[in-house]
Amino acid sequence: MKVFITIIFVLFLSISTNIIIDLLSGFKLSKTMLNLLNPFWVIETGEYVMLVMMCLIIIVQQIFMVMKNKADNQKGSN
Repeated sequence: MKVFITIIFVLFLSISTNIIIDLLSGFKLSKTMLNLLNPFWVIETGEYVMLVMMCLIIIVQQIFMVMKNKADNQKGSN
């Protein structure tokens, strides 16, 4: 869970940094949002697959860690 929260926090910081830099550069907020989403409009199919796979790896890894911890706790209490 700590890893997931850390990833979300870093994502939030990255997005806010990009928005602040664009605003300080003189762009309007609407143009800033377009600049933020532009990389996702030019992504090709292979890149979408890699993005989804990376997200799935992170999520599945967290699920396995939780399951392993539950199994270890049940063994320890017996």
